[in-house]
Amino acid sequence: MAAYLVNRVPPYLNRNISFLWLGQLISQAGDSVTHMAVIWLMLELTGSPSLTGFIAFAATAPALIFGLFSGVLADHYRRRTLMLISDLARFFLILLIPLFYSLDMLTPIVLALIVFSAASFGTLFNPSRDAIIPELVQESQLLRVNALIQSTGYLAYFVGLFGAGMLLSALGLVNLFFLDAVTFLISFFLIMLISYQRVERRASSYENRHLTELKKGLRYVIRDDRRLFWIILITALNNLFIMGPAVVGTPLLIKEVWDGSGRDFAFIESSYGVGMLLATIFVYRFASRYKKGTWLMFGLIYDGLSFIPLFWVGRIGIDPFWLTLSIIFIHSLGIPFIQVTRTTLVHSIVPGHMQGRVFSMINLAVIGVMSISVALTGILAEWISPRSIFLIIGIGAALSGLMGLSMKTIRNAD
Repeated sequence: MAAYLVNRVPPYLNRNISFLWLGQLISQAGDSVTHMAVIWLMLELTGSPSLTGFIAFAATAPALIFGLFSGVLADHYRRRTLMLISDLARFFLILLIPLFYSLDMLTPIVLALIVFSAASFGTLFNPSRDAIIPELVQESQLLRVNALIQSTGYLAYFVGLFGAGMLLSALGLVNLFFLDAVTFLISFFLIMLISYQRVERRASSYENRHLTELKKGLRYVIRDDRRLFWIILITALNNLFIMGPAVVGTPLLIKEVWDGSGRDFAFIESSYGVGMLLATIFVYRFASRYKKGTWLMFGLIYDGLSFIPLFWVGRIGIDPFWLTLSIIFIHSLGIPFIQVTRTTLVHSIVPGHMQGRVFSMINLAVIGVMSISVALTGILAEWISPRSIFLIIGIGAALSGLMGLSMKTIRNAD
């Protein structure tokens, strides 16, 4: 079946990218289900905004703790092997959630420990995946392949969450984790089929290699190419504002405004996948005509401004479910302008032997800072309404993009 599907993909894609694409499509569909199910499960178990923020923190803190070292590993070990380890570990760990639930042992602490462990192995995957792409395709194909890989995640997000919304009543929330675990196993076998000759080789021996190489990566970003320093810093600032409300604020909004269900949450979250997929088609066709740095900063500005309308959900006479879904869809249209252009920009301006470390720093700025943002959002939601939070963070996130757009070196980065 896998071989048949690979033969059906467009001819400009090689076999390795095809297997990577299929693995991403399947595993990220399952992962999107867990992203939704873990948040809603904690909300149902406890009803606490702060504990909901805590479980989101557990899912993202590993990027803050291990993210930079994962990039070092991606630059000095076989990236395919690291992805295999990541998938297999997450397969076994996600299976523990329904197992502990069936034994009546799934406390908030146990759930947080499982989620933290799975996310820790997950930090190996993204830097390895992003850094392996230039080894699998020619430089002229990078924008096209990056758009494809990112759009795969968007399609998977929609398929996974829309499917979860449809299956939730029949299977129950906890049983959705079985589906997620299986997707990691399928991804594992597809990545095993990738075969390539790595371009660069790691040094055979060097003193304190991980710490030394990490310092080299930090020095490269801070001293050698200041564009990367500012891009990473602005990305971190934007995500500090945006990610907590996006992850924790949305389910709290659904619960608070109209006492919505997990099914409502799944359907609303699935609209991200549709919007991001449509916008990726536009990025693929037109983004190469303009400076990538400019696209990136406009994307960050839009990222913030498009969240502000959530402040009016439940206040203007429009059904809150459809209004929230529409706003999330409109918001999602800007995300590919951030993710696709940023990934391609790194491929364009960063030497191959440094890309794993740079991608890990970006991952730290995105997911690592998210861990701080979700924890703060959970605490803040104990005091003010989620709608007010969206208003505040939307303004702050847009200002971070304006800061980058005001810098000529960032605007002209390409």
